[in-house]
Amino acid sequence: MTPNVAGGSPSSATSEEPTVFHITHWKAGSQWIHRIFHGLVYERLVLPVVDMTQFLRTPIQPGKVYPTLYVTKEEFDSVAMPANCRRFVVMRDLRDTLVSLYFSHKFSHALLNEEFVEIRRALEERDEEEGLLYILEGKLVLSANIQRSWLKSGEPFIRYEDLLQNDLPILEDVLLRHCELRVSPERLREVAAMYRFDRASGGRRLGEVDVSAHERQGLPGDWRNHFTDRVRRSFQNRYGELLVDTGYERDLDW
Repeated sequence: MTPNVAGGSPSSATSEEPTVFHITHWKAGSQWIHRIFHGLVYERLVLPVVDMTQFLRTPIQPGKVYPTLYVTKEEFDSVAMPANCRRFVVMRDLRDTLVSLYFSHKFSHALLNEEFVEIRRALEERDEEEGLLYILEGKLVLSANIQRSWLKSGEPFIRYEDLLQNDLPILEDVLLRHCELRVSPERLREVAAMYRFDRASGGRRLGEVDVSAHERQGLPGDWRNHFTDRVRRSFQNRYGELLVDTGYERDLDW
């Protein structure tokens, strides 16, 4: 599958490299894509920070690459853009996002500030069902808001699940043709292979679980192993329509 991507139109008036924005939400392969950018165009990267101030509060640097932007469409549009920009949006099944957020915050995510400490403490005090509900009502809201805002705008997006199954054709289309990174297809293939799940996880295959690792298991559909009826009903009530809008379900009967 070759994704449809959006952003500024190519400029024929300049040889300047485009400014590139990778927009996503938490637990949608953001660090995976970041590593690929790191391996391809490290000298152009504007490294992400927790509060997104590198994008929201600092003037955009033309020709740079901004990976891992957890921003809504409204936040993105509030920032003054240089000429000749490219952007692409990556989304993941919000049910798997929920499960991944739960395990990350409980076991593997660095405690970067007091918020992360509080979430870790809250999850340690709850069993898995209660912990999933806690994330569903809290941290997951931010990822859902990002999804809704870009969908509402009609923005095309790339599925994390498609990237897992068909990374090279998608990455070639997005990074080489759309974003116009000045790297060879051979170099892209080399870097993409270097950062696939089995390499990033120290040799585990996709689907093999290590709850203490940031790359816990990565397999789509893992939510089925963790959703109780109560979690499923709560998710459907709050995010069911969004799941349909993103194309992960046909209706609310799942």
